[in-house]
Amino acid sequence: MADTLEQHLPPPPISKSDAAFLEDGVEFVWGAEGVDVGELNNLFEKVGFPRRDPARLALALQNTYRTVWIRAARKSRLAREGALLGFARATSDGALSAVIWDVAVAPAWQRGGLGRALIERLTASLVTDGIATITLYAEPNVVALYEKLGFVADPDGIRGVAYQSKLARQLQMANGRRR
Repeated sequence: MADTLEQHLPPPPISKSDAAFLEDGVEFVWGAEGVDVGELNNLFEKVGFPRRDPARLALALQNTYRTVWIRAARKSRLAREGALLGFARATSDGALSAVIWDVAVAPAWQRGGLGRALIERLTASLVTDGIATITLYAEPNVVALYEKLGFVADPDGIRGVAYQSKLARQLQMANGRRR
């Protein structure tokens, strides 16, 4: 019965409309088409994420289930028209579960609701697809934002593990010792 109920979750509410954001000079774009990998890597670097190999990042985008990004709808003192301002993506099996990745908003545009807007839209689209289990990885300093949006830290005491994190730390330490 619980599984049946989960499949009929209502989509989360959208707190600010696309039209209101457009008045503020930003627009949401669905899909990876038009995302410049170099510009995306620059955004990642600005928010403290690692740069990724451009070819592998392009492949990741190609294989992503759902992508939403934000671009400047007009030139402003903070951005040129068309500039990438925010980004989020989800991988999924298309039926049961999805994972949200790479949520980033350019520092000059943070604290304006863009991160919330990305997550609201991405989550709503996944729930509308019937996906009831949506997880994400978050830096400790932004967990509270995701909790406000309905995410639960460690539901039912579930702890995740990540193979690549341990391996990446070992490689970083090894590379640091070689220098």
